Amino acid sequence: MRLKKFLTVIFIFALAGTGSASGIYYDAPTFSPYKAGSVRREILSDALAEVNYARWIAGVPNNVTLNEEYTRRAQMGAVLLDAVDTLTHEPPKPDDMPEEFYALGYDATSHGNIAVAKVYRGNEVRGNLNLIDTTKMYMEDTDGHNVGAVGHRRWLMNPRLKQVGFGISERRGYSVTYVIESFRIKRNQLTEAEYAEYLDWMKWPIPDEFITWPSCKHPHPLSWFEAKTAWSVTLDSNVFDDCKPGHVGVVMTRLDDGRMWRFGNAGNNGYFEIAPSKVAYDECLIFCPDNLKEYRRGEMWKVEVYGLSRKDGKPGNLSYTVSFTD
Repeated sequence: MRLKKFLTVIFIFALAGTGSASGIYYDAPTFSPYKAGSVRREILSDALAEVNYARWIAGVPNNVTLNEEYTRRAQMGAVLLDAVDTLTHEPPKPDDMPEEFYALGYDATSHGNIAVAKVYRGNEVRGNLNLIDTTKMYMEDTDGHNVGAVGHRRWLMNPRLKQVGFGISERRGYSVTYVIESFRIKRNQLTEAEYAEYLDWMKWPIPDEFITWPSCKHPHPLSWFEAKTAWSVTLDSNVFDDCKPGHVGVVMTRLDDGRMWRFGNAGNNGYFEIAPSKVAYDECLIFCPDNLKEYRRGEMWKVEVYGLSRKDGKPGNLSYTVSFTD
């Protein structure tokens, strides 16, 4: 099946960077000497609006705002990735890059979502896609190794997320979006005040105990879900115990004709994975049915999850319904 490995989140953009101002920049990046440049406000606003729209579909707070410092660091991170031409959360330092520039760029790549998209035309290589399209790509998030965690998707749907920052380097098509607002989760690394702040941050600001994609909160647009896309259920870690391997089962039923797909201990009708809570702080069930060519407008699906354990001792089974729309 598809390889399983976690890759955090990112954003990509297109066009060829020349060092002079282009359609997306007030001030374009330069390399050696390094200048981060700055992205036009309307481009950042459109990217933010698309993130909030995806969050609205998922039924989580859609009032995320743009953080100027996150954006400044994300822009440096995008230039750093472009300079080393490697998609990695831990990029090496280019010999000619100033230390402060590298430190801030590294902070963004290691605490953000990263991506690259390139188009090859003979000997010419340049960035491809745009920020709006890439938001859909992150919510898709199930090509290749990403399916084992759907980490891009989980960070964008995290109900705790309040601020983001975007960075784009057009030259080779690298991008960063800063999404990890709280990351020091080891108790022995925090002061009492920091730990209390962390516990407060970890609370879900929504009454729902789980988050689904495709969404069970609103009719799900078909343009935001392909037949190959894996379904996911993110579980509130304040409510559910860690899942026990071999205990959890998922049953999907297409209500139009009653056809069923079973996963985990319920059967083996497709891809199934329990992704750990280290990604976006909550466990996630990931499943994708075999032999399904398309979803259709008006189609209704029921999902039932068995074998979950709650911290309050109550039965942990859950079910929800998804409907697809244009």
